[in-house]
Amino acid sequence: MLGGVLMNFGLGALYGWSLFVPALQRELSISREQASNIFSIAIAVFSLCFLIGGRLQDKKGPYIVSLIGSVLFGLGFVLTSRAASLEGMYLAFGVVVGVGGGFAYVTPIGVVAKWFPDRRGLVVGISLSSFGAGSAALGPVVPGLIAAYGWRPVMLGLGVLY
Repeated sequence: MLGGVLMNFGLGALYGWSLFVPALQRELSISREQASNIFSIAIAVFSLCFLIGGRLQDKKGPYIVSLIGSVLFGLGFVLTSRAASLEGMYLAFGVVVGVGGGFAYVTPIGVVAKWFPDRRGLVVGISLSSFGAGSAALGPVVPGLIAAYGWRPVMLGLGVLY
C-alpha cells in the first residue's frame, strides 16, 4: 500500500506541468496554447496507456508494468529538460511522460484493489488521493526552484528523482 501511495505521489507531477509553462513560454518563445498542447498530448497518451498498461498487467503482472512506467516517466522528464523545440516537448513530455505515467498509474490501483478486497474503495481512494497530493506538493516548491535555477535543472532533477 505504501509503495502505491508513493508511486502515485510521484506521478502527480504530471499535473504540475502548469508550473513550468511561464518559463517555457519565455525560453522557447511559444504561446500559452502551444504549451497547453504539450500537456494535452501527455493526458491523452496517459489515458490510452492506462488501458494498455492494465491489459499488460493482467498478462505479465504489476512488476514489469510499474518498472516500464517508472523508467519512462522519469526518462520523459529528463528528455524534456533537454528538449530544444516544441516538437521535442511534444515527444518528450507529451509522449514519453504520458506513456510512463499511464503504465505506472495503473499498477497501484489494480494491486491495492486485489490485496484489500474488503476495503477496495478505501484503499483505491487513498492511492488516488496521493496522485493529487503529489501535484499539490510541487506548487509551493517548484516556482522558487525555477526562479533560482531555471526550469531545465528543475525538470532534470525531478526526472532523476522519479
